[in-house]
Amino acid sequence: MKKICFVLTVSTGLGYSTMLLPVNFSDNSDFKDYFSEYYDVSINYLRDKDTVDYLVVPDPYFPFENENNLPIIKVPAKFFLTRNFTEIKKSIDAYFANN
Repeated sequence: MKKICFVLTVSTGLGYSTMLLPVNFSDNSDFKDYFSEYYDVSINYLRDKDTVDYLVVPDPYFPFENENNLPIIKVPAKFFLTRNFTEIKKSIDAYFANN
């Protein structure tokens, strides 16, 4: 099973940044709950960056240090803002179908 990591908090070299949303984004457990049915999921990039295979990143997103040069799956940020898991999954599946 592919191990993906949703990159929502990252090291920018000077500190840590989190995607700003109009909702409480400190609790990302709903991402893990939904996507764990399809993938091995991490929602903690800072902790798991050495054990995941792919990074799922909102696009656009601020620059961050991809220390392990992992493949990045870009997903339109609007799907994260609205928590549209169906469209996020379609973007991830499209990436895997083409790579």
